[in-house]
Amino acid sequence: MKIYNLEDTDEADGSIQAESMDSGAAKTPVSLLQELYVKKGINPKYDLIQIEGAIHEPTFKYRVSVGELVAMGSGQSKKKAKHAAAKAVLDKIWGGHCSTLLENLGGGTLRTVTSPYDDGIPGNPVGNLQELCISHRWAPPSYILEGENGLPHEREFVITCVVEKHQEVGVGKSKKLAKRQAAYRMQMKLKDTPIELPNHGGLEDEDEIAQRASLRCGGLKENQSTKSSHGLKITQFHRSLRKLTGEKITALQEIVLKDPHPDYFKLLQEISVEQKFDATYVDIEEKTHSGRYQCLLTMSLTPIAVVCGSGESYEEAQKQATFNALQYLKLMTKKTALPSVSEGNHQQVIANNLANEESR
Repeated sequence: MKIYNLEDTDEADGSIQAESMDSGAAKTPVSLLQELYVKKGINPKYDLIQIEGAIHEPTFKYRVSVGELVAMGSGQSKKKAKHAAAKAVLDKIWGGHCSTLLENLGGGTLRTVTSPYDDGIPGNPVGNLQELCISHRWAPPSYILEGENGLPHEREFVITCVVEKHQEVGVGKSKKLAKRQAAYRMQMKLKDTPIELPNHGGLEDEDEIAQRASLRCGGLKENQSTKSSHGLKITQFHRSLRKLTGEKITALQEIVLKDPHPDYFKLLQEISVEQKFDATYVDIEEKTHSGRYQCLLTMSLTPIAVVCGSGESYEEAQKQATFNALQYLKLMTKKTALPSVSEGNHQQVIANNLANEESR
């Protein structure tokens, strides 16, 4: 599991050295923006505001502030995200002619920034597809390597992306390029075609909720049936988690979880690998009322599980979220029977068990 350290940037925020305008070096959006404002005594300020996508293929999102101008940029690395943010500011200044100017100054630099894979696919399709599945409460996409074709120096990889019963194939000169293409095709298919996919974990979609709401007006009997059915689905979810087996998930039951510790990152990584789910950290830009940083940790279980953490820094918030995730997994995978769970007491059952865990 990759731990994102906000101190570990490619250039020191706000102190990027400007290149001389008359030098022969190729210009980048960051260096060009720096040069434009250095004479005014203003340093562009870059803030990392979010990390999206899967752990092995994150997308970084940066905000740059310079004077009264503010813009956002994203990329597969912090450096690329900064360049994208700087280019967005330059586009505001020059009315969208930043690309032409950069090509005249250095040539080729902008292409590296905006299209690192040179496959014509924008952004991070793998991360975007995963977010699409999470937002619709579908199981995460799976990728299958179908084979390799061509000579050793001209390999082509074939990867199939599977979302429920739907499949899309991607072909590329590397596994990553093939995976990106397959994810992009699947994303376009799911967006452009009205496809009905099963709702995992028994969770209801908006149409079902609306239909159920209209039926409630007809009488109390339907209302009671709805509550009973929902409580049954929650119980089934608990039972499915208690059936999880494996060396790491079993060892978790023997560990007394105390204050957040760096070793918990490794433990959660080992559990996620063993149980085949992704754990994704999302830093939240908005702070708490007391000024603490916040972070969400998403676990691609079925259904999706989300915990949060807060701290004096994003790193501390991630530690707290990891600690809370381990507590959640330990509680929900206990082999001893949980109390009878219904819609009304679901949150109370979890709270009581967490309190018992902390008192050990």
